[in-house]
Amino acid sequence: MVTQNKKILIITGSFGNGHLQVTNSVVNQLNEMNLKHLSVIEHDLFMEAHPILTSICKKYYINSFKYFRNSYKQFYYSRPEDVNKCFYKYYGLNKLINLLIKEKPDLILLTFPTPVMSVLTEQFNMNIPIATVMTDYRLHKNWVTPHSSRYYVATPDLKQEFVNVGVPEDIIKITGIPISEQFDEDIDTKVWMHKNHLDPNRPTILMSAGAFGVSKGFDVMISDILERSPETQIVMICGRNKELKRALRQQFKEYANVLILGYTHHINEWMASSHLMVTKPGGITISEALARKIPMIFLDPAPGQELENAHYFQSKGMGKIADTTEEAIQLITELTQDENALAHMAEQMQDLKVKYPTYKLCRDLLHLLDHSSQFEEIYGKVPMYAKLFIK
Repeated sequence: MVTQNKKILIITGSFGNGHLQVTNSVVNQLNEMNLKHLSVIEHDLFMEAHPILTSICKKYYINSFKYFRNSYKQFYYSRPEDVNKCFYKYYGLNKLINLLIKEKPDLILLTFPTPVMSVLTEQFNMNIPIATVMTDYRLHKNWVTPHSSRYYVATPDLKQEFVNVGVPEDIIKITGIPISEQFDEDIDTKVWMHKNHLDPNRPTILMSAGAFGVSKGFDVMISDILERSPETQIVMICGRNKELKRALRQQFKEYANVLILGYTHHINEWMASSHLMVTKPGGITISEALARKIPMIFLDPAPGQELENAHYFQSKGMGKIADTTEEAIQLITELTQDENALAHMAEQMQDLKVKYPTYKLCRDLLHLLDHSSQFEEIYGKVPMYAKLFIK
């Protein structure tokens, strides 16, 4: 345990909510451990280094789920074998060096793929321990930082992918993706359903448009599902898309078995109380669903990390990919009318579920931190040309 004053710097990113949620889970867990000698700071490196350009990139990223799929696909899958090749490898370097000199962290934790970190480990000889939390279920080269001290991954399969690209096996820990510990707590689902005026004995389908509400086709899906399976009830979470929320509430205002919600802080309760979930396969969402063992249907996943997540979960029998709205409706109808199929998918999830992943990660992180070098040993190695970046 930490017995001397130590500092952890978390480098995160605001491209989607997932990386920020992982960061919050780690920070909250460390705070709950009440470590008097530990301080934790977090920075959105790219946003702080280049706010205007990063804001433009974020808008492109969010809209890529709708409009720029092919261009994002080309970006994501470009030169997948060249783990040291990345066109934005030096993006944020000036800001990063200044940040390290100012904050003097004893360890860096990455919750966002940050290729610029490899510049420090390979070119500047800055021997500070670097740990990485992988927030998806398939490897992408931008998560690999040469000479890292630790990688935290979700599954044995992902660990093997890291080994296959040359990462030493002993520095890869299978902790699961950090999510809130509430997803491991018991919930009285009958009380929750009654509280929300729903029947706990009816098949319940949970639909999510994602935090930004960028998915589409839910109006048709809800209507057709209720027509084909009138015994079901549907909970629709629209995220921050107020227009979608208003439209669906107006359309289904007479339906007692349809509940339309906006952004919610109760996704845990809804996952625990539902039998099937329709969602986009973001790393955090599907990790929470995995903890709750709720089978999933992935509606038209976008190329890139989400499509890779969807393929992985489908290959393990824990989810199914629907390329069209009609395919999704057909799958939902079949599964809600086949309790054995749903039960089998939930059983498959038991094998990969990791209890209390954030706690496991933080325990190992503190062990790593306890063996880190002193400040002078780390920063004394910075060459003169690197110090030219310092403001």
